[in-house]
Amino acid sequence: MSVDVNNELMALCDSTLATLPEGRVRSAVEVVRTNLGRPLQVTVAGGVSSGKSTLVNALLGQRVAAVDAGECTRVVTRFTYSHHERTEVVLTDGSSRNLAMRDGTLPSELGVPVDQVREVVVHLSNRGLQQLAIVDTPGLNTVTESNQAQTEGFLGLAADSRAGRDTAASIGQADALVFLMPNMRQSDVDVLTGFRDLYAGAGLSAFNAVAVLSKIDQLSRTADPLVAAEPIARRVADEAKGLVSSVLPVIGLLAETSACARLDEDDARALEELAAFGDDLDREDLLLSPDAFMAHTGASVDVATRRRLFERLGLYGLQVALTAIDDGARGAAALMRLLDRSSGLEPLRSHVMERLGAQADLLKAHSALSDLRRLSYMRDVDPAEQAVLRGLRSPLDRFEMDPTLHRLKVAEVLQDASTGAFRLPENLLRDLERLASASDPVRRTGAASPVDVADAALRGAALWGRFANDPRRSPVDVRRARAVKEAYEMLWGEAQARSAV
Repeated sequence: MSVDVNNELMALCDSTLATLPEGRVRSAVEVVRTNLGRPLQVTVAGGVSSGKSTLVNALLGQRVAAVDAGECTRVVTRFTYSHHERTEVVLTDGSSRNLAMRDGTLPSELGVPVDQVREVVVHLSNRGLQQLAIVDTPGLNTVTESNQAQTEGFLGLAADSRAGRDTAASIGQADALVFLMPNMRQSDVDVLTGFRDLYAGAGLSAFNAVAVLSKIDQLSRTADPLVAAEPIARRVADEAKGLVSSVLPVIGLLAETSACARLDEDDARALEELAAFGDDLDREDLLLSPDAFMAHTGASVDVATRRRLFERLGLYGLQVALTAIDDGARGAAALMRLLDRSSGLEPLRSHVMERLGAQADLLKAHSALSDLRRLSYMRDVDPAEQAVLRGLRSPLDRFEMDPTLHRLKVAEVLQDASTGAFRLPENLLRDLERLASASDPVRRTGAASPVDVADAALRGAALWGRFANDPRRSPVDVRRARAVKEAYEMLWGEAQARSAV
């Protein structure tokens, strides 16, 4: 996505705003203009105690989100970039007040009743937030109805709730969803379906949502949890087909500890002492259960240190660290690198930062075009305002014909495939998902290397051409297939131009 396209859309909004008086029409265009300039917003949601805040900290690389039960875990919390670090509690009446952090972490108390809080906004000078804003939400399926209503309202799933009304002015705050689940439950499916339906009108699709299996360290005491989770991830992916783009297993505690550098050299030395203790049977007894680890009398490490290690690693993380020390790892930095690899965070981080982050301009331009198109047909407004809105249609047509925006058409086709409106065989669906979501020509075409892009693009165009030419296809499906074929043809043309330079 060319940065120029977003800039040109902003310019179109600016020229439109210059001719509109104060009022709801102007406010609607201002929302579109603001959304074009903001970072991609990734919302983390899931059931109560599913590990949302722990994962948010891991993605931030800072232990800022509150992970213990408290008022901050019962409200929507937005983490956004700013040179001036501060935390604001935004109230339902629109006012805000500052909130003091405690040792760099959100406090358990907000200083005002939770039912008066719309959201907490945390401004951090965190480079990762320059591209993505991350939102932590209260747990769904909680025993407190207001908690669930606030999360559903934020996601746009409960427009009749107070939180839903608060966010109704913005069409879908979340651009992408990371949804945590220990196992796939019907309530999880309902929320994911609601998220998909919320964005169907904007042409977005399941590749904006990723599911995370968040309790996999509890699957097995002997096998690698990432390996043990693979068949479960495949099953969940099959059940959630059309709802999420990927299902990824992650051990959130290890991810947070490694990403936030929560082990120091004292911890590393304590782990070395534990690794040196006894034989295999002694270690098995030591790691039998949390109580056994804390109560074991043979190991020389004191109880307070053991408690700190368990809070940061859990039983599986302890096992990983001790085995790594057996194999020669020394020092906190080496241990955290191994813990990071064992956590499963990197595939999720790459998915969020590369796949979704690289699509930020695409998604924002897509939403802006859809929103401006809807506004251009707005009725029940002043005739002069209506004339200004109608004047948007011609430039919008030119934008949509721009080759750099053809990926928007591919995204719309993927949305149709995700909802079942466009039925495809599995190989074409996988091909479409890759074409729509990958960020560079090699990945988009499935080529082996950059020099193979042209040939891979030709094969893709031929594949979709055959599908479009099948006389059994409906006219609508033919148009969809031809849009994908044209995308491959454009990739072929770009590859040919590069090779001629």
